[in-house]
Amino acid sequence: MTPEQFTQALSHPPKSFSVIVKDAHIHYRRWPKPNAPGVLLVHGHAAHARWWDHIGPALHQRFDVSAIDLSGAGDSAHRASYSSRLFSEEMMAVTNHAGYASPIIIAHSFGGTLARVACFLNPHWAKRLILMDSVIPASPGPQLDNSKAVKALPRPARQTIRPSRVYATRLIAMKRFRLTPRQPLTHPHILSHIAHHSFRESEAGFVFKFDRAVFSKMTPAPDLPAGPEMMAGLQTKTSLVVGRKSVFFDARTAVGEQNLSTAKKHFARDQIKIIDDAGHHLMIDQPLPTIKTLLALTADSAEGPDQR
Repeated sequence: MTPEQFTQALSHPPKSFSVIVKDAHIHYRRWPKPNAPGVLLVHGHAAHARWWDHIGPALHQRFDVSAIDLSGAGDSAHRASYSSRLFSEEMMAVTNHAGYASPIIIAHSFGGTLARVACFLNPHWAKRLILMDSVIPASPGPQLDNSKAVKALPRPARQTIRPSRVYATRLIAMKRFRLTPRQPLTHPHILSHIAHHSFRESEAGFVFKFDRAVFSKMTPAPDLPAGPEMMAGLQTKTSLVVGRKSVFFDARTAVGEQNLSTAKKHFARDQIKIIDDAGHHLMIDQPLPTIKTLLALTADSAEGPDQR
């Protein structure tokens, strides 16, 4: 996606909405399309709704599209505590507020983990779930995410909450912005846009919008089944889109090979799509192939009757 194509995508800005979920203000951005099926875009850990700013307009050709800021991220409120059930309620509240009767959920990384939980807890909520570079654990385990940051989730005491960094200007803050996990940058103009909207101005200076204590505040859910069992119990049609060079799905590594092998046990062969030259952050690395893949996976839904 060239800078010109990116600018063209941003020339179709969405509208901002909010809904209250368990006393917390939840913000979302929406590209309305009357009488079209609804799509909810869910960001990953430490991300926010504006990661989808260049993806939403393309999907809007066929769908009514919304991108959520989960609590603790973007322009949504921070909480004293978080849980997978609360995040599930937030996603459902946004789709209800937008009027989506049977939405398509497209969720990246940790957002995919949370969306998977939401679909498991609410089997009649979503028509379809598309996980983007989101790992299904190979064996039972308590973690909710596939990143190093979550491995200590069941033991909050091990989490060290780093103090919020304060930057004198937005430009200085943006220069400090980094993707996690690290990967080569192919579209710096996209990353610059995301970085710009990842900070807010405070009295002291510019600070990261994300609640850095999310995982320390996360309430474990030992009553929920582990990833493999949850996948087996899902009633929602589910697909997986991964980057061939993703640190989580690169077949040349032991971890990637294991994750791909696990995925093949839970997804139909035609429901696993691999995007060449993409790392973990698909929408940044290869936005046009990502859009093409998402439109192909949802083609049957776009052609169906009004679901609102």
